[in-house]
Amino acid sequence: MSSVQEQELQDHYNDVMSSDGEDDDVEMLDFVNEDPTVGCAPACPAPVSRGKKNKLRSQVWEFFKLTKYKDRTKKGVCKACNVGYKYESQKGGTSAMKRHKFPNRQSMDVEQMILSANNDQLSTRVRKVDQMKLRDLFSALLIARNVPFALVEWKEFMDTCTYLNEDAKPISRNTGKADVVKKHKAQKEVIHNRFKLASGRICLTSDMWTSVTTTGYISLIAHYLDQDWVLQKKLLNFCPLPPLHTGEHLSAKLFAMIEDWGIEVKVSNITLDNAANNGACAGIMKSRLVAKKILLNDGKLLHVRCCAHILALIVKEGLKNIDLAVLKIRASVKSLKKSQLVDSDYEDCPTDEEWEQIEVVKKFLKVFHDLTKIFSGSKYSTSNLYFERICQVQVLLKKESGNDIEFIRNMVKEMQAKFDSYWKELSPILAMAVVLDPRSKMNFVKFTYSKLYPKVRELEREVNKVRSNMTTLFNEYYTLSSSRAFNSCATQNLGIQNGGNSATQEGSDFFQEYVATQERGISWRFVQRLSKFTTRHPKLLEEP
Repeated sequence: MSSVQEQELQDHYNDVMSSDGEDDDVEMLDFVNEDPTVGCAPACPAPVSRGKKNKLRSQVWEFFKLTKYKDRTKKGVCKACNVGYKYESQKGGTSAMKRHKFPNRQSMDVEQMILSANNDQLSTRVRKVDQMKLRDLFSALLIARNVPFALVEWKEFMDTCTYLNEDAKPISRNTGKADVVKKHKAQKEVIHNRFKLASGRICLTSDMWTSVTTTGYISLIAHYLDQDWVLQKKLLNFCPLPPLHTGEHLSAKLFAMIEDWGIEVKVSNITLDNAANNGACAGIMKSRLVAKKILLNDGKLLHVRCCAHILALIVKEGLKNIDLAVLKIRASVKSLKKSQLVDSDYEDCPTDEEWEQIEVVKKFLKVFHDLTKIFSGSKYSTSNLYFERICQVQVLLKKESGNDIEFIRNMVKEMQAKFDSYWKELSPILAMAVVLDPRSKMNFVKFTYSKLYPKVRELEREVNKVRSNMTTLFNEYYTLSSSRAFNSCATQNLGIQNGGNSATQEGSDFFQEYVATQERGISWRFVQRLSKFTTRHPKLLEEP
């Protein structure tokens, strides 16, 4: 026996002697050769029958074989080096086997090699590295954590990978970049195919930002219903936009992105904020798409103004009357954050009158804050919510125009002027979305308009305008469904999307009032006449 084998046996002996109590019955055996007739017990061992009662459950038997001798002793024999350990099923005895070290394997013991079972299959820590899988994981890390491509070349990162497995090959930053671009193209192809399968049209949203380095950026988002009628939202592009930011340049950039995704023929409308260049951009896009006979209703519904941005403009216009008080509060908060000491000479503290104004305005502006949160939702449909909530703002402004506080009246006057500049364009398209809501339909439009237009002729004109637009749009869809066989989507399963905004389930107080009138059987014309009558004779509402 060589000196190396003697040292190995001595190490095994030390392991057994230092084992815990459960291994007191385990003793070190002589070296067992692969030939069972050499170096064995007095008689050749016989394989152990592994019936149901003797099922071996320990993971060490992946590396050991159980052998039974004529003297009724059992031994676990290593499959690699044929070293055996005594084993008794009633008392256990596998700990020594777990501590067994293979020769010529850099002191890797069995216990380190065993991992937990995965789908009833054992795996080992020592395995060949799939380099392509490793690169895929690297690219996923670079994308998900938004870390620089140079990460894969950092010494600390490479040392960590080498420690986990010496076969892991490092990659360069250029390779990491190429893998990220490859993954982006693959995902883009998946989304492109989903657009092809979508039977309906696609609504677009675009916005622009300017970074602290004055670099312009533009984004493009698509909203559509998939095959299961679930609302989907995809950020298609977010890329730099060099100057000039004119309407012509914006439309050219948007068309380039739309054509790249192959969704030009499916465009329904695009939502933009109320900047002048966006208005020019929408006009250019409208003329181009109408010329290709892509848009419905001659493109009248293409440009949708962002309602959340409109609310922000209205509030900004109203806050001009109390700008000084707002600036004082901001300066006070900034000063308190910088120092914990009280400055007796501080001059930016608002006066008592300004504090009272802020308190009143806060309650008034809470309505706008809640509406902005509802309009900003992306996991549920919001088109059927705009009309009701915007009308609620209109009713609120008319109510507060007669407020006893002068500065509130002045503020509402400025806000009403800004609101009126957008209302005429918003009203028809938002009302059409409400008509398609089975909870509301045309009756709710009539009920809402009755609060905004006291005169019967004016009311009927606005209602007829909505009905005319709906009829025109329906006829165009009917023609398209007949010529292009779009009606096949009607046979699909109309699934209902789970979740949504809890605020949309019960509706606002405005909608609850409408529901109450419907339950009581009160017609919208009666409500309109009653509202008009009480406006002329307010004393009739006073309690005796």
